[in-house]
Amino acid sequence: MVRLRGTRASQRGQGTTELALGLLLFVTVLVFGIHFAEVGYLSLKVQEAATSALWDTTSAKTHELPRDFSKLTQLISEDKPGKLATGRYADFDGRASQRGRSRVVQVFTSAEGLEVTCREVGSISFPTSRSTGNVYQDVGGMSCTSRAVLSPVAKFTRSFLDRGRGAFFDVPHYTVGSIPVCGLGRVKGGTCSGGFGILLDDWGLSSREEARECRVLDGSSCANEAYFQSAQRVYNAHNAVNGASQRLARNIVGSAPINPGTFWMSFRGMNSNFQDRENGGDSDPNNWKTTPGAGSRSPEYNTSYSRRENCFLGQKCP
Repeated sequence: MVRLRGTRASQRGQGTTELALGLLLFVTVLVFGIHFAEVGYLSLKVQEAATSALWDTTSAKTHELPRDFSKLTQLISEDKPGKLATGRYADFDGRASQRGRSRVVQVFTSAEGLEVTCREVGSISFPTSRSTGNVYQDVGGMSCTSRAVLSPVAKFTRSFLDRGRGAFFDVPHYTVGSIPVCGLGRVKGGTCSGGFGILLDDWGLSSREEARECRVLDGSSCANEAYFQSAQRVYNAHNAVNGASQRLARNIVGSAPINPGTFWMSFRGMNSNFQDRENGGDSDPNNWKTTPGAGSRSPEYNTSYSRRENCFLGQKCP
């Protein structure tokens, strides 16, 4: 009987020992799993902050046609996109940032010092053609980088049975103090060199004023001065070369302007079904479409239309 009782006690002690050894492995895997998951999540937020600055810039007003792109230059030089993204993601959550909160503490990981920096990049470009160069300007692109510092919190178990008598390890198993994180790439020389780039400005008529219509006139009372002046610049540039603009007008409407130095334009949009309905300088009382479209009387227009490529502004893809 005495020997049997000793065997049962020995078995109970073996189970306790196995549980202790199992917990040693389980707790280590659990703690490090949570910590590394938080590091991965916060690193994605650092990346998101940089890309957010890029997309926010695409919605900003960047030009005043014709050929005034100073708004975009000022926007990048003052790094407004980077400052805006830095403030929005100060708490690593771009949905509803809390003012004054620049440090986030999760279960085993803390994050702080998120900063987004944007700069002009001349290598991102889209050269203009002979026609578009009279109105548009190749303003290049912008690149944004971001960085932050992650570190384990005070309650993170930095040592676990790794010191003292009966320790399992001779040295601490986790000695990292902080982890610098970049939105793209790794830290080199204390800085984040990798960034995301984008070509800015769609060269479009983007404001309400630039979407207004013009009836047939010489620009004296056009509600869309930006469009009128842009088209006039292209007309003047081509008219000076062998009278190309005069031939274009003759082929489309059947007659060239009496005074080729005077520019007449009609712009009607969807609200007018692309038709000019007013007698504002034209003796023809009938409605007529302001856009010739494919298959028109103009060989110049048909030739240009057939040469359109699939990239921006119908140009050839790089």
